[in-house]
Amino acid sequence: MIYVYTSILGGFDSLRPPLCAPEPGVRYICFTDVPVLPRVDPWEFRPVHQVFDAEEFCDGKMSPARTSRLPKILPHLVLPEDCDYSIWHDGNFQLKMSPREIVSKLLRTADWSAHRHPARDCIYDEAEILLREKIGTASLVEAQIARYRAAGHPEHYGLWANGLIVRRHNVATAALNERWWQLFSEGCERDQVSFPVAQRETGVAMDTTIRLHGIYESEYVQFNWHAAFRERGDNPVHWPERARIAARVKRLEEIAGPGGYNWMAY
Repeated sequence: MIYVYTSILGGFDSLRPPLCAPEPGVRYICFTDVPVLPRVDPWEFRPVHQVFDAEEFCDGKMSPARTSRLPKILPHLVLPEDCDYSIWHDGNFQLKMSPREIVSKLLRTADWSAHRHPARDCIYDEAEILLREKIGTASLVEAQIARYRAAGHPEHYGLWANGLIVRRHNVATAALNERWWQLFSEGCERDQVSFPVAQRETGVAMDTTIRLHGIYESEYVQFNWHAAFRERGDNPVHWPERARIAARVKRLEEIAGPGGYNWMAY
């Protein structure tokens, strides 16, 4: 069985149907914390496992950055056990190619495939960008990079975009998943920084062909703008639907009190 899956929390993205035809032996699952989302075939909805950052735990606040990445990084623990292959894509993408064809093309000789980062090939260069642009928690970025330098992770080893990840589910990829999660949870909120270290340490073979194509021009997925960019791309099409969801969330809170989720009313 092939599972195509994604995660959308609080309406950060608008769920879109795949651009390829349905096929037997393929299921689509969206992990979410918002139970009032409208049906979007062929997606099935599943509750997300909430993660709390240490700094936020005392206030009882969920960490959206950590929570949204848990299914992305640990599919062997959240997808059904009949999963042979999984295809993750970020919530703002749409699948363009048949999942069976993607698996056949990208996992011929490897257990894992992802796009090369479109601009950089080094976690240390990526960290400099994060610090300069104030993306993520600066102290976590600095401490994480210092640990990787001390451990001898080489410069220009590689950097992956991770907006699309194709995996064969086996013992080797499960070990990479869990090592990635460990490094990610100890470090900053950006999963690109920790992945190359986890991949190098576990030695899981990666496909090389997909790395020749940028994710924004991918033959496998269609890029769409996040909902926050409400005037870009097809986002205006989703305005009426998002307004209806916001109204339902507001009415629920009026009647039942504040719930365990938020809706980003862009």
